[in-house]
Amino acid sequence: MLSDFDKLVKDKLGYNLFPYQSHVSERIIKELEEGKSNFIVVSMPTGSGKTVIELFMAYYFLKKGVKNVIVMEPTRLLCDQMYFNFWRKIFGEDVGMEYEGECTAFEEGKKIVVSTPFTAEKCAPETEAIIVDEVHHAFGDSRYESTLVSLDPKYLIGFTALLPSYKKYMVDPRLVEKLGKPKFLNYDFKALAEIDPTFNPPKAIADVFDAEMNKIEDSAYDAFFRGQVKGDKNTLKFLEITLYSYGKEAFCESLGRMEGKIEENPQLDFLCESKELSHKARALRQILSIYKIEDFKPVLIFTSRKATAYEFEKAIEDLDPGRIKVLTGDSSKFERQKLVKSAKRGEIDVIISTLVGEEGIDIPEAKLLIMTDVPQSPLRFYQRLGRLIRSKTDENNNYSENTLKYLVVALTPKTPEYDNLDDALRNLYLEGVDVSYIVEKKEGKGPVARVVDIVKKEGGGTSFSKLDSSVGEISSIEVLLSPKNVETQMGDYVDRAIKEGRIFYYYDVDKMADLASKVLLGSYCNLCFGEKCMKICKDCIREVGKLLISKKGRVKLEKKGLLLHYMELVLPEKMDEIMNAMNKEKDEIMKKVESAFISLSSTKRANVYSIIINFNVSVDGMTIYPKLQLDYYNANEQEIKLAEINAKAIGYKAIYLFLQQLK
Repeated sequence: MLSDFDKLVKDKLGYNLFPYQSHVSERIIKELEEGKSNFIVVSMPTGSGKTVIELFMAYYFLKKGVKNVIVMEPTRLLCDQMYFNFWRKIFGEDVGMEYEGECTAFEEGKKIVVSTPFTAEKCAPETEAIIVDEVHHAFGDSRYESTLVSLDPKYLIGFTALLPSYKKYMVDPRLVEKLGKPKFLNYDFKALAEIDPTFNPPKAIADVFDAEMNKIEDSAYDAFFRGQVKGDKNTLKFLEITLYSYGKEAFCESLGRMEGKIEENPQLDFLCESKELSHKARALRQILSIYKIEDFKPVLIFTSRKATAYEFEKAIEDLDPGRIKVLTGDSSKFERQKLVKSAKRGEIDVIISTLVGEEGIDIPEAKLLIMTDVPQSPLRFYQRLGRLIRSKTDENNNYSENTLKYLVVALTPKTPEYDNLDDALRNLYLEGVDVSYIVEKKEGKGPVARVVDIVKKEGGGTSFSKLDSSVGEISSIEVLLSPKNVETQMGDYVDRAIKEGRIFYYYDVDKMADLASKVLLGSYCNLCFGEKCMKICKDCIREVGKLLISKKGRVKLEKKGLLLHYMELVLPEKMDEIMNAMNKEKDEIMKKVESAFISLSSTKRANVYSIIINFNVSVDGMTIYPKLQLDYYNANEQEIKLAEINAKAIGYKAIYLFLQQLK
């Protein structure tokens, strides 16, 4: 049967099946005929010829006596492309197409109908076999599930470039009850090359391009990054992502819809009043000055926002007048069809597309793909890559060695976009798709670099509270009585900068000593009595004393969110200077408190070095010996030396402040 189909394809389409296509087809038939499951899901890279296998499965079902087959495509555009380019050529009058809610092809009793799911649900009679293109939609999408369940097929065969692992658990139990558990057949480029030695994975040269913000844009973004813009937390996060991912036009459009959710900010108003192109549009112009349109046409450009797509069109229209088109969800079916056909005929040089084109554009002739943002979904990222990363063949259907393509990703430096690219590549790898040969990781470009830059601008050192305005001030009494765990985005980036050795930190001696002096005073107030105590030991300090009793005289300062308030951030080259200055300060304070002393004990666990300051202070005929634990995170050997000097300076300064309060 497969050899007969191969001859049919050669006659109608002009080429033969590749060995790996025959292999996958035979594997599906084997699974069906062994009767373990009538629900098969095949994952193959975009551009590897899944459609030919879909054609064969319809051919197989008809030869086996199946009365009707529905081929489901997720969009009307794909229905048109697949019907006219493949299905009608192979099956002639036996195949029809419906997607506007019209039922003609179904009523005429066509053996095969190419349709969207929703027209199929409305029009199709009871169906024996369903072939689902882009089958990942059928896992977790209630509309797809209801369609498939209502059609009650005997066989369900699905194809996709990538089915994320979490989606495999979202299969509708009604389909499993009817068809059995789905059998997943996964083939990446490596697997196809092992099956077919003549198969060469497509090659691409990747370039990661910095989309630099100007001063106005950077000031607006910095206001978000440092917590200077106030308002609803989720709204602020959305606007921040919009600014660095899609640029000024999309940001200002979104900001206009957020009235009442954030406070007015002059930096944001100033940005939206500026007339200059956004940083992403400027970057696009620079990219196309290097990768010239005439050398790489047709060029595909992706952005997730419609406002950005139209800004891009305006930004580059002078580079190729009249031959640039925008594809968005607003484009009609006819416009989308015309656009793709025109690009194939060489009448359009550049297509700027939103997410509607991630599945709907099939232009293997494209030589250059420009992504101006990175989708968080590994599936969407892979779908975008699939518009470009396709194996091309010569006139004899042999793999061409000259299939080099070009991918350019435009990312905003010192923002999470560089992390997003790393995450997208890692997530694909975890799904069994290795695209490391396409895009390589670039160090020093993410938000950690922005943290380091801010510290540099502050002279090589700064406090965390100055870095992140959202943290605010907190009193020593608040810390001891109701410690707050302030988790911030900035805190995560600072933590990563410390882990990577880009900056280090210690605790502000004055602030932390003030807190520790309250610990000493609380211990003192638990023991003393008389008029002097009544004056000194106010209610709040007595409460601290009760806290010390409940903690057996030991207070732990171990929560990262709390410790951020006391953190001083410094560049590594300042390490020796800081240690010398702090040592000198410690020695000077020790001379003032000769009647008291401290000792340190420490423990190390995982990434935390804990130092316990053991106080021993004699005053007014009493000896107090509370303990204060300070945690230092991600400290290396040199930073541990600094931590010990830091703890001693804090301890002795705390004793000095405590004794001053008793005078």
